[in-house]
Amino acid sequence: MKIKIIVPITLESFRENAEIEYKTFLKKGSMFSDLEFDVGILERGEGPVTIESEYDGAFADRGSVLLTEKAEKDGYDGVVIDCFCDAGYHPAREAVDIPVVGAFETSIRFAQLLGNNISIVTMKDTFIPRIWRMARGMNAADSIVSVSSLDIEVASLTEFKSIVVERLVAQFEAAILKNGADVLILGCTGMMGVAEKVQNILIEKGYNVPVVNPAETCLRFMECILVMGLKQSEIAYPTNKRKKR
Repeated sequence: MKIKIIVPITLESFRENAEIEYKTFLKKGSMFSDLEFDVGILERGEGPVTIESEYDGAFADRGSVLLTEKAEKDGYDGVVIDCFCDAGYHPAREAVDIPVVGAFETSIRFAQLLGNNISIVTMKDTFIPRIWRMARGMNAADSIVSVSSLDIEVASLTEFKSIVVERLVAQFEAAILKNGADVLILGCTGMMGVAEKVQNILIEKGYNVPVVNPAETCLRFMECILVMGLKQSEIAYPTNKRKKR
């Protein structure tokens, strides 16, 4: 069983870091004894270096769809779009006959099963408007009580990991106390290697509230739908309307 992980940016270090992150997830266990994955990024000039706004996301959409189509041709069984902006997610689902999952929609739906009031902390304020637009688009905005940012560029998230953890804890704690948040989401898949640390610190502070890592949530959901033999609906995502390019 092979899964393609698409990181729809051109920053090479994110490919390497994502490979480490997904290997860590699979060390916990898998539904498949033969599960394999491969991480792909966009070629330089084919998309943004990082995604921190609606503008950046628009340049990632096409590349994400093309990598999804290539993954199907290369024999992959499913595609995970590893980006909280869900770059190219909906058109990619129309483009192929294998399951495609995206970090934003999957983690929001999962969080709704774990609690009532969602708080999201993303990387930059410039990304917050897109989060609200996507949430409204999937009728989930009423479940979200706060969206804030760390004010750290995506490219620096792994470099300043201790600061990322510190700010995540502070902002999530504020969301719990001020906004009534009872489930928390990391608002960028680039926040690698911090979810468990943030969860443990919050528990030590007396907040036994789930911290949802969108990257691992996508991987686990992909495993579920592959085990069940399912994929996106062809009525909702009509593949028969594809046009030759």
